[in-house]
Amino acid sequence: MIQRIQSIFLTITGILSLVAGFITDLIPDDWIDMCLLFLIGLLSFFSLFSFKKRKIQMKINYLNIIINVMLISYMVYHLLSSPGGVLSPMKGVEFFVPVLLIILLAMANKYINKDEKLIKSVDRFR
Repeated sequence: MIQRIQSIFLTITGILSLVAGFITDLIPDDWIDMCLLFLIGLLSFFSLFSFKKRKIQMKINYLNIIINVMLISYMVYHLLSSPGGVLSPMKGVEFFVPVLLIILLAMANKYINKDEKLIKSVDRFR
């Protein structure tokens, strides 16, 4: 159902990643960050609208978490290979966006799993 709490988490994830993708678009030479953030946003909205298939929705969220981990590792690699090293203020809030997205996706998966268990328990009584 689209009015559940996990829908709020998935909507926030989609909007936040798309906004971060547009901010990254303004920085030259960050097209990998931009593409991954847009992919995360699109997967979040796809997961949001596949609410009738909860198992597929959870798998999409797990895939989204894996892409976020890849984005974090790419950002860390890019930060460490920059000329100033770790001390150069290359990234601002954008570096913490994937961590927040992982937390939101994990919370959405928690509530999707709760709904799945509730539906299985109701089916048992029939």
